[in-house]
Amino acid sequence: MLFNSTLYLIFLPLVAALYYVLPLWWRRVMLVAASYAFYMVWSVPFSSLLLFSTVIDYTAARVIDSSDSPVRQRLALLVSLSANLGVLAVFKYADFFTNSVYSLFGVRPWQELDLILPLGISFYTFQTMSYTIDVYRGHLSARKSLIDVALYVSFFPQLVAGPIIRADTLIPQLREENEENWQLIRAGIALIIWGMVKKVFIADAMAPIVNESYANAGAASGIALLSATYAFAVQIYCDFSGYTDIAIGSALVLGIRLPANFREPYLSCSIREFWRRWHISLSTWLRDYLYIPLGGSKRGPTHTQINLMITMLLGGLWHGAGWNWVVWGGLQGLMMIIERIIGLSESPPKQLLAKIVRWFITFHLVCLSWVFFRASDVEQAWEVITRIGTLAPGYAFEIWTPIALVALLLIVEIGRGRKRFVNTLQHSAPLALLLAILAFIVFALTFRGASSPEFIYFQF
Repeated sequence: MLFNSTLYLIFLPLVAALYYVLPLWWRRVMLVAASYAFYMVWSVPFSSLLLFSTVIDYTAARVIDSSDSPVRQRLALLVSLSANLGVLAVFKYADFFTNSVYSLFGVRPWQELDLILPLGISFYTFQTMSYTIDVYRGHLSARKSLIDVALYVSFFPQLVAGPIIRADTLIPQLREENEENWQLIRAGIALIIWGMVKKVFIADAMAPIVNESYANAGAASGIALLSATYAFAVQIYCDFSGYTDIAIGSALVLGIRLPANFREPYLSCSIREFWRRWHISLSTWLRDYLYIPLGGSKRGPTHTQINLMITMLLGGLWHGAGWNWVVWGGLQGLMMIIERIIGLSESPPKQLLAKIVRWFITFHLVCLSWVFFRASDVEQAWEVITRIGTLAPGYAFEIWTPIALVALLLIVEIGRGRKRFVNTLQHSAPLALLLAILAFIVFALTFRGASSPEFIYFQF
């Protein structure tokens, strides 16, 4: 089910109404059923993968928690990791691997599977793995109730595109006897409206500019491609952070607090700072379950740089099965390594002019890397960068709108527009009710008779 659909505008209030009238046990059962229904609107068969991942990690965690044998504990963890990563590898990376081998050696280890990528598989796979790993590390006890784990894995607001939440953050909240907290509900409504506006009226408006320019990269002018890259920077941020706002807002309507996933990332003064502000739940997951286990920064500068590069390369591959994603991840790692070497990653500058210069450079380095994120392959990305760098002549689909929206976005971020909007509605019941009714009408009319574009991160 899409957030940006009339069906969801009906689904969420119905779930919330049932949630607050049911006793705790039935409330959790209802949420599991609602979450699976939410997923099944997209695909009934692929919901079995969600159930498979839940059962595997529930069982593995119970074995780890109840066993005194380190060998048995490690075996249970290995089964969990192998099952989760195996499913992810088959659906997401099998064709990429066989095509890469064919390109290099002219033979295929196996024929292309051409499988449809299950919605949200990268997100819920990482989430279930973190549960089993945390039990293995002794950070939490395995849950005895399968309902607890099933709801943790499938909780519909963040199921298909995050945030990626730790079990010790979400499960205790799902077991609380929440009563209506109207301030939280109004804050949730405000975030849903804010996120919908970002997705429907900004991100989706940028999509035609980006698609047209990148689809005709060889004919578009360098300036047009630069503008389209700015447009993509706006599109992907408003699309993904819009989803996150709706997810966090939907959870707040149910009295559940999800962690922040974005903190004004385009105001960053370094790439390291950018990754502390962008997709925070993935950044912290990669830090805690990959970078630190590799040794982090404890074994000297060289090992730190290697660990950074490995982490970011795998972070790139997490996003997509293609060499452009590998290059994108490698660029992130390389830029962070260079910042460490020259001492730019420790703290932002204090002088205003230095801060502006550092911001300007960081923002454009991020935009440069977005070219590899958006391009269909490395060849197209290089063509786009070359034409921008040489200011190649050609046609211009749209120039000024993306630049104006970048400026507007930065102004809103600097002014903490999201926080101000949420605070205003949170403390004004009449205004929240009025805007909720108007938003329902406007969004329902917008979605009526047309298929709503999916969120970009659904492909991951």
